[in-house]
Amino acid sequence: MKTKILIMAALLISITGIAQRQFDPQTLQMIKTKKIAFITERVGLTPQEAEKFWPVYNELEKQRFVLMYKKRDLEEMSETPKPGMSDADYRKLAIEIAATHASEGRLIEEYNLKFLNILPAEKVVKLYRAEGKFRASLMREFRKAKDEKKEINK
Repeated sequence: MKTKILIMAALLISITGIAQRQFDPQTLQMIKTKKIAFITERVGLTPQEAEKFWPVYNELEKQRFVLMYKKRDLEEMSETPKPGMSDADYRKLAIEIAATHASEGRLIEEYNLKFLNILPAEKVVKLYRAEGKFRASLMREFRKAKDEKKEINK
């Protein structure tokens, strides 16, 4: 009974957490558009490559988001332990965290092979570098907007 209550609570928390973390659709579309342009330019995709590449990349992104939200939920559960959690509960949580990381690794390996079947290896390596640079650029934009908002509110 106690386990069922914990599972139900965890599900409720994760659903609520996902709903709260959602960006508005317009912001998500803007980010996606910027990312497509950024990666296309940095990788040097030809129109023929882009036609084959983007549907596969979009599949990867969907699966990454699912894993990302699962990881965040597990991290939140580990940051604020619930009273009465037993060693078995912590063990189960640790196993789930490790399994999620392993799933992410397998996903990247799977899609790496798909990308290598679509693009030259050099462009696949450029893709990984471009993804990192895009994330860093996006974080700078968000921080800058946050800082500007603070300045306005002073």
